[in-house]
Amino acid sequence: MKEKDTELFLFDIEGTTTPIEFVHKVLFPYSVQNFGSFFLENKEEGFVKDLISASKNEPEYGKEVSASSGSLAEFCKFLVSKDRKLGILKEIQGRIWKKGYESGELKSTIFSDVPSFLERIAKAGKRAAVYSSGSVEAQVLIYKYCEAGDLTPYFESYFDTAIGGKKESASYTRIAERLSISPSSITFFTDIKEEADAAFAAGVHPVILSRPGNHPQAEHSYEVLQDFGSLLLS
Repeated sequence: MKEKDTELFLFDIEGTTTPIEFVHKVLFPYSVQNFGSFFLENKEEGFVKDLISASKNEPEYGKEVSASSGSLAEFCKFLVSKDRKLGILKEIQGRIWKKGYESGELKSTIFSDVPSFLERIAKAGKRAAVYSSGSVEAQVLIYKYCEAGDLTPYFESYFDTAIGGKKESASYTRIAERLSISPSSITFFTDIKEEADAAFAAGVHPVILSRPGNHPQAEHSYEVLQDFGSLLLS
């Protein structure tokens, strides 16, 4: 199998190692509930400036965004409802989730086969990293505060959209360069065909996960897995 030639496994999160339901029914609602209090407590000029700037590209929103905590919170709620991948939104959500995880209000859900697969990767002398649209801080939190315990020691690096969009092939090239590894030695796990297309175009080996709750994908010729249990490592 191709996985025997893999030196590094690159993991998406939502729909791959973590159920989509957890992200959309736990994490997103938690951030929505706490946007108001977040902006009351955090007056960083960068947040205000970036959100007001982002609102100029959202004609559908139909409102002017001001520096008030209420206005900023309402705009962030709109962005979440549209599943926008803006870096500033992800940073704010990461800050909110951090507080929730550290207080014990949040505990992330990971598919049951993930911890054992990460252990097998480590025992085989291979490497693991994460590439998700969520902020790096949010990625670390998901694996640090999960029901299976702290899984962060298994990952050497985390990448978010600061490296580039997940549907852009150049992003995977940059990740390979950052990790000093050939793209052909990377296997990328995702639940989205377009992300697999981008990875493949960069010379990375993509594998699509078909997890419970995942969205149907257009026809493709990529390897599909229900879980990680069937993968053989040398």
